[in-house]
Amino acid sequence: MPNNVEIVKRLYDACMNKDFDTAKALLHSNYTLKDPMMEINSAQELLDMLKDCPSGRMENVDFISEGNKVVGVFDAIAMEPVPSRMRMCSIITIEDGKVRAEEMFYDTAKIPQEVKDLMQKNMPGKKKAA
Repeated sequence: MPNNVEIVKRLYDACMNKDFDTAKALLHSNYTLKDPMMEINSAQELLDMLKDCPSGRMENVDFISEGNKVVGVFDAIAMEPVPSRMRMCSIITIEDGKVRAEEMFYDTAKIPQEVKDLMQKNMPGKKKAA
């Protein structure tokens, strides 16, 4: 069985590569995400949102694991709709070998307005982009 960091790495790789079958297999049935700009309350809701997002990548990634928690710190790189780089931190809870919950932290003021507009379009009914 993979360790918690391996589970998170596999999920992040699947999401970045839009491999939704693998991502779905790594997400707990009661998955939740709390983010400065949105809340997601199911694995399917996350997958639906990711389908409409431009592709991106992560650089300078570090993980720390303790018990059922993994903390990931990374640079999120986007090329569309405008090039941007943002330092992010995510606290991930693993349950039954799957990602059960995430809480993300980042400075919303560093997100280009074009990206905020795209996020708002792809996430109707979610928190308004800051």
